[in-house]
Amino acid sequence: MSPELETYFNNFNVLFNNEGFKQLLEEISVTTQQLSDVQTVKDVEELFFRKGQLAAFATILNLEATIKATRDQAEAEEQEEIYV
Repeated sequence: MSPELETYFNNFNVLFNNEGFKQLLEEISVTTQQLSDVQTVKDVEELFFRKGQLAAFATILNLEATIKATRDQAEAEEQEEIYV
């Protein structure tokens, strides 16, 4: 793995281990639950706006798993190159 890619993944690990990031995830999780209640939605525009908010929050909530999967894939590809 290139030094730049290693730094990229290490920087995310520092972020994920930060208490502030964990607090952010908790807040986003609570907000996501509130936004998921569509009973208070007034119109289609608001429904689509909420859908966009939920999609953005899902990206943040899943970021750690996404980065881990990407790192695992990069490491697997690196191992394949060694054995080829």
